[in-house]
Amino acid sequence: MGVYRDVGHVIARVMSIETIDGTKKAGWQQRYQSGFPESRQGGEGLSEQERLTQDSMTRAALHRELPELAWQVLVAKYSINDVEVAKAVHWLVPRVACPAHHLFRMKCVTAWAIPRRLPEAFYQLQTWDVDGTPESTLRRWRVLTKRWLEDQVDGAFKAAHPVLAFRGLIEAEAA
Repeated sequence: MGVYRDVGHVIARVMSIETIDGTKKAGWQQRYQSGFPESRQGGEGLSEQERLTQDSMTRAALHRELPELAWQVLVAKYSINDVEVAKAVHWLVPRVACPAHHLFRMKCVTAWAIPRRLPEAFYQLQTWDVDGTPESTLRRWRVLTKRWLEDQVDGAFKAAHPVLAFRGLIEAEAA
């Protein structure tokens, strides 16, 4: 079985599974490697299909074993599937630890999960409130919400490490 460099490498691969295709590549495409080459310990020697299978099994294990909050925050932050991200955002909004009202939390979590892909007006803080709340309060709520979300991401990475280490999927742990 292949080995990942670290938890970040795992998250990057399993949240972008949809970009992996099973089509036959031309000779030059098979030799081309962009970014970091896969680990010599485990990643090399696996076919594209075997890599996809490993990534899918790892994703399923993380989904099954991580707490729901950890899984949803990882999906919201790192998934490339827009529908999956939207579902994760909707799941997270009522759980955000912030005194803000629903509209503000919805827009703040969405802006955090989908940075600068929506119309520019969506990201303007004043559009996140219709009650006339002072801007200083809106800024404080935004800081609280983003801090809470980032803390959850950090916690999700920490929770994923033992799951992956137990299976010998993290390079440092497998050696």
